[in-house]
Parts: sequence; structure tokens; C-alpha cells
Amino acid sequence: MLLNTDQILSLAPDASSAKAGSQLAFPAKWDKLGRSEAAIWGECKGSGKDPYRTQIDLGEPAFKCSCPSRKFPCKHGLALYLLLAQDNTLFAATEAPAWVSDWLRDRQQRADKKRSGASEQPAAQTEEQSAASATTNRKRAEKRENKVASGLAALHTWLHDLEREGLATVRDRGPAYWEAMAARLVDAQAAGLAGRIRRAGRLCFQSGMQDWSQQLGRELAAIYMLGDAYARLETLPPDLQHDVRTHIGWTTSTDDVLALAGVTDCWQVLSQQHSEEDRIRTRATWLRGARSGRWALLLHFAVGPQGFEQAISVGTQFEGELCFYPGAYPLRALIRESGTTLPLSTFPTEQPSFLAAMESYADALAAQPFLERYPLALSGMTARMEDAGLLLLCPDGHPLPVSASFRHAWHLLAVSGGHPVTLAGEWDGHAFAPWSVCVDGRLYNFESDFCA
Repeated sequence: MLLNTDQILSLAPDASSAKAGSQLAFPAKWDKLGRSEAAIWGECKGSGKDPYRTQIDLGEPAFKCSCPSRKFPCKHGLALYLLLAQDNTLFAATEAPAWVSDWLRDRQQRADKKRSGASEQPAAQTEEQSAASATTNRKRAEKRENKVASGLAALHTWLHDLEREGLATVRDRGPAYWEAMAARLVDAQAAGLAGRIRRAGRLCFQSGMQDWSQQLGRELAAIYMLGDAYARLETLPPDLQHDVRTHIGWTTSTDDVLALAGVTDCWQVLSQQHSEEDRIRTRATWLRGARSGRWALLLHFAVGPQGFEQAISVGTQFEGELCFYPGAYPLRALIRESGTTLPLSTFPTEQPSFLAAMESYADALAAQPFLERYPLALSGMTARMEDAGLLLLCPDGHPLPVSASFRHAWHLLAVSGGHPVTLAGEWDGHAFAPWSVCVDGRLYNFESDFCA
């Protein structure tokens, strides 16, 4: 089974690549099209003397092209995949040429090496080496702890001053007021809190947001709670300690995560959202285990025009193993191993009542009080437009508050036609932001399917 046109285009790193790939998806522009059980390939005529050699590993999918583009996948890879989706008879079933088979073999060898490397134990150190390494790590950790503590002390003083003065005139201070505190936290190696201070500052200047002061108050309270939790970190359970450190700005290496026990399931790709800040693009992909019902968040980053490392399309599924970052309520994960990507066969159905959804959220929040987003799949949801805006009704008639950030109310109304649908989205403790909707067996991702 292959991806459809919409799913293929959702793999594009940007809108211009999707458009260029569509314009190249014509047989006249290609030569030597072929396919095997594992891959497809072809040569695309370009402006140069030699055609561009393009190949796709259908299992992941993974792309490779001889063109000089730094985007991934490039327009040639997208065009080749679109050609296959449009008419697979264009591809002759034959033995892969050397430039394709060598690439597939190298990919398999790297995957085997990665798996064997994860299972290998590091080389044993002498007692002297272990002691020296432990001393160096301890000094480095103590230095950072002191810097973070100093930064948090300055943050608490800043927050107390803000509390005394109130929020009535905070807009008059301008963005520099927030940026100065964020820069102080960056210097203190508390980049996570710095990002939240910047986010809090942006709330002051978003036009049209009626409840900006309430949202700002909640964000500042959460920041204060994190600082307070860090001050008494040793009294917290180990998993919650890790969560606090992560929110402050500590990171966990991918090797450490992949060394943990994995969770094997049929992982359904239910939504994808993109954001950009300081030329760093972030792709957040939400998965859900078809058998376990467990949610997983994959975060990928790219700089400038570069593409994301892994090609993941909404509306697909794969049998694979994920490793979750440690924490009191783990959501973020890495893919350790994945099988062939297939179109989504079923859509999740859970928590039909608002009460049941809130009970599950309460359990998650009790385990991890700093949880910012909580994934939900709600069936039987009815959308209608009121004078005050979009209204979502649960099957029991309970109204579900809709996040002010949701910009696709009319799209949801159009595809649902006023009938009950299944929605996937996130609850932030106050409102629900839909990511995707399932209608007549088809999954629509609001960002990719309804944005130009």
C-alpha cells in the first residue's frame, strides 16, 4: 500500500517545494523509471548535462537525490513519489541499478550498526579514569547548578516586582522588558525558562486577544512554580525531578533515550504542526498506539531551508518501537525502529464524555503538575457556530471550550456538515485545540489540509 497525493505533499519541507514537486510530476520529465519491492527510482531531466538520479526507500519512506538542493525531501523526490501515486504502471518492475542498490545496502548497514551499537556496552574504564571523569562531571554540574540558581533568584525578584506593580501597565514597558529577563536566563543556562518568558511577553502584544491578562497571569504563575520546584528539587520524586530540569533547560541525549526500554505498537500519525523561531523550524508530530492507546510526541528541528531528518506523513501508521524521554508522565519520544509506512486503517475512539476526558487529564496533572499539553481523541463531537464563535458539543451535550488559537472553525464546520465527528487535539487545562478531524473514514490535518 502507498501514500496518497495529499500524504506525499505533506512531506514537503515547505509550500514552494510541494508546488515545484507537483509541477515535475509528469512522465515526460522522467526517464528510466523503475521499482522493486523496496524502492522506486528514476532520472529527472534538469538544466545540466546529466539528469538527476532520484530514489525512494518506500518502507520509511526515505529519499535521496543527486541534485544540489539542501531541502529534504527535494522537489524531485516529491515528484517521483507523486508519479507513483498517480500511475504505478509507469515504473517497470526490475532489478535495482547499482546506484540504488548500493544506497539501500548502506542504509541497511547503518540501521544494523545503530541497533548493535545500542546493545553494546561501553568500554570499561580504569579506576583512575572513572574517578577523573566523575570529578570533571561533578564540577561541570556544580558550575551549572550555581549559574541556574543565580538566574532563578533574579527571576523570582523580577516576578515579585511585577506582582507588586500589577499587569495594568505592563504593555507600556515594551518587548525589551521581557527580552532582558530572557537574556539573563539564557546566560544562566536556563534556556527553557527563557523561552517561556519570551512567550509570556508575546501575550501582551497579541492583538485581538481578549483574555491576554488572564493567560499572562497563568503563564507567570507556572514559571514561578517551576522556579519554586527547582529550589526544592531533592524533595521531589526522581521522574518529576527530570521534568522540572527539562522545563528549566536541561536536555537528555538521544543515546540515553534510545538506551531505555521501548514500547512496540502500531503507531498512528494523527497530526502535525509546524512553528518557527529564530530560523529554527520545529515540527511536532503526535502519534497514538493503536493497541495501547498511548500518546507520543515526536519533535524534529531544522535550520533555515534544510528539511527534517525523518519523513513522516499524517494519516499513516507503522509498526515500530518508540523510546520515551523519562518523566512523570512521558509524552515525548524517539523512534528506535519502524516498519513499513501504511495508510491509516482506523481512527482512535476514546473518552466519549467530557467528564471522562477531564478525569484522565486530572490523573496526568497529578503525576506531572507542569504538563502544558494533554492529547485527547474525542468521538461524537458536534461543531456549530454561535454568535460568540465556534462551539463544540460532547455527546452528552456538554460544551467544550475551544482555544482562541484555533483558526479553522469554518473548515471544521464544512467537513463535518453539522454531524458528529471524531476530533484529535490537545487540552491545555482551559480550552481544547483540535489538530485533526476524521470524517467518513478520512483524516484531515487542519494545518496541512486547510492551509495554502
